[in-house]
Amino acid sequence: MQLRNPLVWILAVAAGLRLAGLFWGLPASDGWDDDGFAPRNFLTALALTYKHGAAFTYPPLHAFFLALLTLPALGMALLQAPSFHQADMIGEFTKPQYMTFFAVTARLVNLVLSLGIIWCVGEMARLVAGRSAGLLAAGACALNFGLTYYGQVSNLDVPYLFWAMMALLWGMRAVAEHQPQRFWPAALFAAAAIATKDQAYALFLLSLPVFLLAWFESDPWPRAHVRKILRTLLAAAAASLFLLLLVDGAITNPDGFARRLAFLTGPASADFATYPQGWDGLWALLMDMAAWFGGGTGTAATLVALLGFGIALRARDCSARMAGLLPALAILSFTLCFNFTALRSDARFLLPQAVLGCVYIGIAAAWLVSLPRPWMRLGASAGIAVLALVSLHYCIAVSAAMLQDPRYEAEAWMRMHVRSGDAIETYGQNAYLPRFPQDATVVRVGPRPPQARSPLPGVMEVQAPFAGRRAPRFIVVNDWWMRHYTTPQSELGGHRLPSRAQAALYGDRPARFYFRALEDGGLPYRLAHRAGPATGVWPQLHIHESLNEAILIYERAP
Repeated sequence: MQLRNPLVWILAVAAGLRLAGLFWGLPASDGWDDDGFAPRNFLTALALTYKHGAAFTYPPLHAFFLALLTLPALGMALLQAPSFHQADMIGEFTKPQYMTFFAVTARLVNLVLSLGIIWCVGEMARLVAGRSAGLLAAGACALNFGLTYYGQVSNLDVPYLFWAMMALLWGMRAVAEHQPQRFWPAALFAAAAIATKDQAYALFLLSLPVFLLAWFESDPWPRAHVRKILRTLLAAAAASLFLLLLVDGAITNPDGFARRLAFLTGPASADFATYPQGWDGLWALLMDMAAWFGGGTGTAATLVALLGFGIALRARDCSARMAGLLPALAILSFTLCFNFTALRSDARFLLPQAVLGCVYIGIAAAWLVSLPRPWMRLGASAGIAVLALVSLHYCIAVSAAMLQDPRYEAEAWMRMHVRSGDAIETYGQNAYLPRFPQDATVVRVGPRPPQARSPLPGVMEVQAPFAGRRAPRFIVVNDWWMRHYTTPQSELGGHRLPSRAQAALYGDRPARFYFRALEDGGLPYRLAHRAGPATGVWPQLHIHESLNEAILIYERAP
């Protein structure tokens, strides 16, 4: 019977679209997913969150889940380590067999949670406009290319969004079904979202108060049960806040918690803002958001979502109408409280809006395919089918980009041309680098001290200026990473300006001269091979800096 349920097939297709990335860049001692929480960060998060005075960038809730799931490998690594000395422990844990297991486990978890997000979107639409709207909304969400990417890497964007969607869904159910006890799971899920990634707060800060006020204003039922509702809300909020502070380390490690908040509201935000403060910056951000939705998910899909929002507001049942308001309020809340404060419009920071917009796409699609006239239904169905095919094309392009990552080509070239003992010099973070031949002598050079870098087994770390008197046979560099030094706005587009971090890199004159000389042939090196994105029927997507970026291999001239 379950196989006859269209939702099962929607989830099966979504799962299939996410299988390509499970072993992307593996086996290895680190992952290619930039800002990935695995294979390493989840262990660091657990170690630092509760260490007095220490702090980590992200909250620890997801780290607990991953630690439980990877417990057998963690125990084996502890037993195999020569000693409990830090260097021995790091050396053992960063071996490819453990790191690969951690990475695949985390990616599988994200795959499952992304399917949970699709289910939540379908349930939201079903609650407002019925079963057909729910299925079409789930289908639209399954074909969201941003969720397709983040659903198969280890970043925290899918885990926090899953808990946030659960919180919003249970809030909608509490209102639509007049069951205030459902605010309890809604509050707990909201706390879980924030304890997974702090930016989740922005989905709730404005949306929930406005949502509750609108409910009390429009529906006589909550006014008749105001005491019961307020008691439930206050108790659920207090318990959730206590658990959030406990998990986040605010109670057990207040100094570290304060340090983390200071970092998040300071350098982590201000140093990477790509729009100026003020109305001009906000307007430019809005223009880039509109361009992203127009180009990424399609202008037609955005217009369909707006139509669906209008239909949801016209629902005859007051409770359903109020429930249908919450996803739009969450979109507005996240835009105002996160995008407008962080001044960033990266794809991952528009993912909540893209996912929640699918609720209204499903509502509009269900209305369009049930129009009274046959020719109208046929035309609407054809248009929706075209949108679905275009979206599927982009989703498959994500998988194609992972399967045809330029680093695979660079690795194959090095296997053919690098001889045993050849010296290779490289730069940049682990997520931007290919895997190097084991019999080569690989040196990573940079101004940061080695202890501040994420280690790579078999790679010698050197703290030195990029320009020096070294003479390796090969220099291997990620083109996108190098452009930070050679081009003022290498990572930007639209109306964005260089962030402080970008400006600081470009302002490093010796590094800029060195990399420009490397590009222009001013050094005794020639470009031996450029491994670039594959050309063909798929659009060349560039998501989160480490997907589909070219690798440049320079060889010392004879």
